[in-house]
Amino acid sequence: MSASCLEGHRHGPLVFRRWLGAGALGTVYLAEYPPTGHRFAVKVLHPHLAARPDVRQRFYSEALALRELAHPHVARVLDARPGPGGLPCLLMEYADGESFSRLPMPLAPVEAVELLTQALEAVEAAHARGLMHWDLSADNLVLTRDAQGARRVKVLDFGASAILSASLSPEERARGMVVGSPAFIAPEQWSGETVDGRADVYALGVVGYLLLTGRLPFGIGRAGELAPPEPHVLNPCVPPVLSTVLLRALASRPGERFPDARTFREALVHCMDPRTRAAERASALVDDVELLVDIDIVLDEDEAPTHQQPILLLPEMRVPEGNVTIFGQSIPADGATPLHQALRAVAHAEPVLEAPAPRVAAPAGLEVRLRVDGGWVPVAASDVSVDGFFAAWEGTLPPLAARLGVELSYEGRTVTCEGDVVRHVTGDEARTWGVAAGAFIHFAEPEAALRQWVAWMLEESTQAQRPEPRPDGELARLLARAAESAQDPYALLGARPDADFEEIRRRASAALRRLEGFRARALPSSQRRALESLRGRVESARCTLGEPLSRAGFDAVRGNLSGLARCVAAGLPDEEVEPLRHAFLSARPGSEARARALFTQGHALEVQRALRAALSRYADALALDPLNVAWLRHYQELRQRTQGLVPSMPPVLHSSPRADPSPLS
Repeated sequence: MSASCLEGHRHGPLVFRRWLGAGALGTVYLAEYPPTGHRFAVKVLHPHLAARPDVRQRFYSEALALRELAHPHVARVLDARPGPGGLPCLLMEYADGESFSRLPMPLAPVEAVELLTQALEAVEAAHARGLMHWDLSADNLVLTRDAQGARRVKVLDFGASAILSASLSPEERARGMVVGSPAFIAPEQWSGETVDGRADVYALGVVGYLLLTGRLPFGIGRAGELAPPEPHVLNPCVPPVLSTVLLRALASRPGERFPDARTFREALVHCMDPRTRAAERASALVDDVELLVDIDIVLDEDEAPTHQQPILLLPEMRVPEGNVTIFGQSIPADGATPLHQALRAVAHAEPVLEAPAPRVAAPAGLEVRLRVDGGWVPVAASDVSVDGFFAAWEGTLPPLAARLGVELSYEGRTVTCEGDVVRHVTGDEARTWGVAAGAFIHFAEPEAALRQWVAWMLEESTQAQRPEPRPDGELARLLARAAESAQDPYALLGARPDADFEEIRRRASAALRRLEGFRARALPSSQRRALESLRGRVESARCTLGEPLSRAGFDAVRGNLSGLARCVAAGLPDEEVEPLRHAFLSARPGSEARARALFTQGHALEVQRALRAALSRYADALALDPLNVAWLRHYQELRQRTQGLVPSMPPVLHSSPRADPSPLS
């Protein structure tokens, strides 16, 4: 059965309108209920899987369990029954949005944490019902927008991994086949060990790392016990404490990760909460990060969300020669998604297993001792990180893999732990590099408190070496002006409420160029954070006002009829506006009936040629039901025919107010 043969077919009262994508389990279609235009997603089980009674039974039993999972961040499963040709079909909520793999990366830390915590809320709710995902990836996490225009993450494909796993034969299991997206499955899934909810914690750790750095922590899979680069090393905007949280989620052993999704989520929220700033500094955590304004992301109607297909992996499978495919999955040469770009970057890179020469001096005042043969030996340390350090060593080096006691002292506090010898720098290498001989020591099973303390020590030593710059006067004046328009994106851009979309985009681009000039200046940390927050607000204003659908939702709440008229004139389809209108009216019971009565009065007045009074009634009706596109068109046409007969209304309802200068100009 071809991927597109069901388009136009019926499934009960629904009609399959468009093919959305296909995965290892089935093909997904956009289905519509014609009388109302409501849209759903329908997953049709592949015929070769539907032919197996055990898979069909597992398909329906998983659907029965998932019907009880109702959460704002889960794409709801509504029903499961036979469809066209008798193939089992899963009726689901249609998550109209953009998959995480297609987002521009890296994201700002606050934005990445916001998206990740929403996904964790969904996983937390599922785990509470005993439902595991086990195939979370950047392709089945979708960023949508709710009826009020707020961003909302939706998690797709709960139950798919369980159904695919049930389809494996005993021979396939014996050969080591596993189900999952290679870059996101946990080490215990690769090795065939017992898997629980901590595998989902690991997968979301990979997602968070990707969002913050634009890179995958381990490439396509995972090699041994090597730790990935810390996110704040790859992206200086990431607070070290956030790096610590993500690396704990990525621990190779399940027992070293967060015990559940809730603990992971709380750790993320805590480390980004500005109210914990003083406590974090006292306990070796970094400064807080200011919250940025949400940035709405709009998906083009013709662009269906992509889904990374779960892949059956054999242990003997290797990356093919030539930059063509990854595990049989094609990588486009042009226009690749950020996830595919990250995969391609690591697919053919030779693994770098050796550490470079030690170069970075230890923080001034740090004293390190190692316990060797029952006694404590002071050593000169360098290249200190939350993972370990390099210890200069005279004489015979301790054997590789030896476990030594470690004592670190800094500013009156001493911590003890254990460390493993992971690499030697021999005398020959030391002479070549011009450094001391010694060994790299990695902390053995470090607790979060130790990593946080080391991160704090490194941050404190860096700050002590770098004096804080003086505040920039020009930026201070600009920030003060921008603060006056904090809640109004039109005022922030200096745009009229009826500005066309080209003007909105031009003003936003000019504002961003203006702010970009400050980023290269030496700024105190507080001003730099305020600058990044302001850039986020400008980006949010551009996204909110620069696209018809998002602007329509904003202008409806604001009562800006002239802005709504711009959205309609830009070609915004009625079927896209209707869900927004339904949500707007649902939140305001009785407003639709009152609006209809006012519009009827206006029509009667228009028939009597009392045009000024008619326009006033129409404006009152639209104030209650601003997203009624037919009314809005009629109102605008009548105003154009009766120039000079503008009724008395609030200023925001006038079509051409004077633009104020942007506070960023």
